[in-house]
Amino acid sequence: MTELSDLKHKCAVIYIGTRKLVGVLADLRDVNPRVLHKQEAVFPEGFEKGLVCNLQNAAVTLEKLLDALLPAEAWEHVPVYVVLGNSRFRMCRASSCEYYTPEKRTISPEEIKSVVQQTRNIAMLPLTEAILQAVPESFLVNDMPSVKNPVGLEAERLGVTLQIFTMEFQSYRNIVKVFESIDIEPEGFFPKTMMLSESALTDSDKQEGALIIDVADEVTQFILWRNGSLAGVKSIPFGGSYLTRRLAADYRIEERDADKVKAKFATLDDRDRLSDELVPLVMRNEKVQQSVRRSEFLDRFFAHAKEWMTKIMEESGKFANDESVRHPHMVFTGGSVMIDGFLEWMQKEFGIEARLGIARQVEASQEIVRDPSLAPVLGMLRWVITSRRENETLFVSRSILSRGISALRQWFANYF
Repeated sequence: MTELSDLKHKCAVIYIGTRKLVGVLADLRDVNPRVLHKQEAVFPEGFEKGLVCNLQNAAVTLEKLLDALLPAEAWEHVPVYVVLGNSRFRMCRASSCEYYTPEKRTISPEEIKSVVQQTRNIAMLPLTEAILQAVPESFLVNDMPSVKNPVGLEAERLGVTLQIFTMEFQSYRNIVKVFESIDIEPEGFFPKTMMLSESALTDSDKQEGALIIDVADEVTQFILWRNGSLAGVKSIPFGGSYLTRRLAADYRIEERDADKVKAKFATLDDRDRLSDELVPLVMRNEKVQQSVRRSEFLDRFFAHAKEWMTKIMEESGKFANDESVRHPHMVFTGGSVMIDGFLEWMQKEFGIEARLGIARQVEASQEIVRDPSLAPVLGMLRWVITSRRENETLFVSRSILSRGISALRQWFANYF
């Protein structure tokens, strides 16, 4: 039996990625979140490419993952945040203003809630889209733009620009149903687009200009920052599965077999191209059905990798130029860049100085911290520690009197 006092400062993050399901239990009582336990399931039953394909199997898989982190009776006391890693996201901006006449008004959390809700309501979104998160990017106070926190200022006009992250409604509802079926009510569902920046970028990166290149299985996503704000997001249907498909075609094997071979034997370290060992391409009943010399395998892999990354770099360059961001810090995340020698090969082939999206200000084992595929999970923990509390200063009244007035206003709104 877990003591309730032990759960007070804990939270859990569930990451539903395109290839794996990850659960992390963390302690938040210190300045930096501390990871206590991590569990994962690769190619989880009931999920496919980050979406639910079988509700019952998905619920069983998720319940097993949660049980490995904490006993069932503990989950009603631990907040759960869900990060979604599929390719169905969209990000747009919407703005609107409210005017206060005949007198100026001192901005409180109530005014902020009102203008944010108004902006959500008037955003021209397809009816088939569900809003995951609507995050204030900046506020307009009278004629003064780019205000981060207007609480306490006097204004005749208050405006807001929201970053709105959406997802196809039915796909989102299916994920929600999985959690409902095991009696877990998450604090929120967040696209990994938001969390990658929390994990991989410093404040200096965001000010000077930074480009995150998240190479997932099916999709590569570009996340661009400048002057401390998110400049834009773009996705292309071209991810790590390109390499898998090319290897499968080369050797006429199934893509699942090619994916296993790639994960175990692919490298971008030139020294490994001299190896004469045999690489098993197909294993059945623990017996090798087809093999190839590693030197030949890597020659093909290097050629495909050059084509693969050339396409990605061309698209990222166009995106940065379109957004007028020059020489951004370049950060790679995603499971598809976890290849030995990747950064050195990038510098040699493309003349690019880059780094992997190693999580910052999180206490965890090196295996976890240095895994770029876990950047969305650790970014969520950073968000809970920092950005969530910053948002609370916008939306939650601090004084007892203000909270009382807010409750009274709500009471009148509900009953009169």
